[in-house]
Amino acid sequence: MTKTIKEMLDDVLTSILQIGQIKACSIVSKEGLLIDSRTPPDVDARIFSALCSTIMGAAEAASGQLDTGYVGQISVKTEKGTIILIPAGPKAILTALTEPKSQLGLILFEMESKAEQVNKILKTI
Repeated sequence: MTKTIKEMLDDVLTSILQIGQIKACSIVSKEGLLIDSRTPPDVDARIFSALCSTIMGAAEAASGQLDTGYVGQISVKTEKGTIILIPAGPKAILTALTEPKSQLGLILFEMESKAEQVNKILKTI
C-alpha cells in the first residue's frame, strides 16, 4: 500500500529524532504554517513554525541585500540548545532544536539529506 504524504513526512521527522540529541523538529512552510512536527508538550509548534519562517525570511532578505547567494542553513545557538533551519526546497523549511552539547556536524549532515527528502515529497503536491 502506498503511503500518504503525511505518513512520508512523519517518517522523515521520526528519522531525524533517531539521529539523537534532538529535542524537537518540524517541517514549516515558507509562509510560517506548520506542515508537520515532533515537539514536546511545552512547545507550541505553530508559534515555533511562524518564528522559524520569520528567521529564514530575514536571513534571505539580508543575503539578498548583501548579494551573498542562497541561504543553505541557519543555526541559532542558545544556552539550552541550537535551533537549526535548513531550506527544504522552495516551499518549506526543515527545523530542529538540539540538545546544548550536541554534535552539530552529524546533525547538519543528516538534516541536509532529510531536507532533500522533504522537497521531493512536497513536489508531489
